[in-house]
Amino acid sequence: MKISISRTSVIGPTHQALGIPNQDAVRSKQSNGRWAVAVADGMGSRSLSHHGSRLATNLAVNYCLEQSEDICDKKLITGIYAKWLDDLKSLSIEPNDAVTTLMVAWGNSKGEYRCIQLGDGVICTNTVNHSVSEGELFSNETTGLGLTKKFSDWRVGRGQLDRKCEALILMTDGISEDIEDHLGFCDALVKRARSVSPRAVKKNLKGLLHNWPTPNHTDDKTIAVVLSNE
Repeated sequence: MKISISRTSVIGPTHQALGIPNQDAVRSKQSNGRWAVAVADGMGSRSLSHHGSRLATNLAVNYCLEQSEDICDKKLITGIYAKWLDDLKSLSIEPNDAVTTLMVAWGNSKGEYRCIQLGDGVICTNTVNHSVSEGELFSNETTGLGLTKKFSDWRVGRGQLDRKCEALILMTDGISEDIEDHLGFCDALVKRARSVSPRAVKKNLKGLLHNWPTPNHTDDKTIAVVLSNE
């Protein structure tokens, strides 16, 4: 199975007007038949959250690809968090100044994938929302790296990309909070992506985020789409 990953991030109108950097971050990588993607949203009230989000996405992608595929969730999460704290310390940045959410998905060429999430945003396919448990109305409460160290605050999931479940999407709350039907949104993106090249997929995503239809939207917006091609 061939896996393609398209990702983009655009700064919110308010941040752009005020000269504030994009506090979202996204990173992806494919290596030796495996892939990983991470999306993060730095907390706006923290002065260095844009550093926190970028560090988190960069190290999370590399860390997932360096570990065995069957590593337990708690060991993986603990390792990512510890590395994030070490990286901040080397830059003389306090964790409380760099608070960020983090969503990570990683998998292989068979279509098998796993995901973890701390804080707001949504990870979903066209058939399942990994960010909302059965009976819940909302996804994670606002938290993030630098605020909590409780394993119970993380969501974990796994799944299989195939003909019924063709794509996995990670999106920050600048997007997800404006969408009622996350599965339908994913399905529509997949159908559109199937008709164009991977380069065009990224261009279309960027155009969508730059021209976001919600009136008076202000937040940074970041999305990553993992698409399977059998």
